[in-house]
Amino acid sequence: FQAPSSWNSLCIDGAVQIASENATTGGVVRNGTGEWIMGYNKNLCKCSIFDVELWGILNCLTLIRYMSYDGVRIQSNSMEVVKAIQDFSPPSSNYALVRLFNTCW
Repeated sequence: FQAPSSWNSLCIDGAVQIASENATTGGVVRNGTGEWIMGYNKNLCKCSIFDVELWGILNCLTLIRYMSYDGVRIQSNSMEVVKAIQDFSPPSSNYALVRLFNTCW
């Protein structure tokens, strides 16, 4: 899929510290020519890496919506998260979080 040049690109990532289970997520939004638009990071409570990746996408989409940007291509290194959003089939994780993608966007 080749996104139109007018679309923004969202690249997110998340991490969970094994010992404490504390999680953080962050992302960068760039325009169609690769110029930086904004970045963000957020500390989360204890949660799985699956949930961290979902929160990362949801938080950044909320920012993009607030800034009134049209069209966004989401880049994630978690195929499991992408599939859950596309297929609406979360793997015994935060079902309500996946449901938000299908009701808000």
